[in-house]
Amino acid sequence: MAPFLKERLELIEIAKLTFQLGLTDSHGGNLSCRVGDYIVIKRSGKSFGRLKPEDFVITTLEENPFLDRFASLELKVHRAIYREMPEVNGVLHAHSPYTVACSLKFKEIEPLDSESRLLLGGKVPVLKAEKVVSSDEVARELPKLLKKCPVAVVYSHGPFSVGRTIEEALKYLSALENSCKILSFHAQLSKEG
Repeated sequence: MAPFLKERLELIEIAKLTFQLGLTDSHGGNLSCRVGDYIVIKRSGKSFGRLKPEDFVITTLEENPFLDRFASLELKVHRAIYREMPEVNGVLHAHSPYTVACSLKFKEIEPLDSESRLLLGGKVPVLKAEKVVSSDEVARELPKLLKKCPVAVVYSHGPFSVGRTIEEALKYLSALENSCKILSFHAQLSKEG
């Protein structure tokens, strides 16, 4: 039996839901959970909508070149979040289209809808970095932002959300994408009216 099977199955369920809800493209994004001193993270290049239990890598909170080599390219960011935020047990990153579009326009994303304001607080930070994928800069700066808001956006790349569970992380990521849709619809209606 595969180690951490229960956690793998939960990650599969959340990944499929993330894909079905249109929160990411077929092979974009990654997700993980922390189990004690271990991280269960999606393998690089695997589709969110078709994951199987063997499509995850088990690694440690400390770098481990042998275990890390097949993990998502964003492992360094997930690892940094877990190190800096001991209360976090789930990290979800997606290429959510409305959120990415809003990151190109706003330095911070301010939800207009009451649900997202309540859930996410005030403004959602957008992090600009020289390199956005598998970046040391993102790994260093993102945990600081996530301590203030449960979701933050890497400019032109997409949101990272955190939670005590992976399902909680999905709740925040989904709320932000919905809020960005509303911002986009509001801007369109304002032009027409």
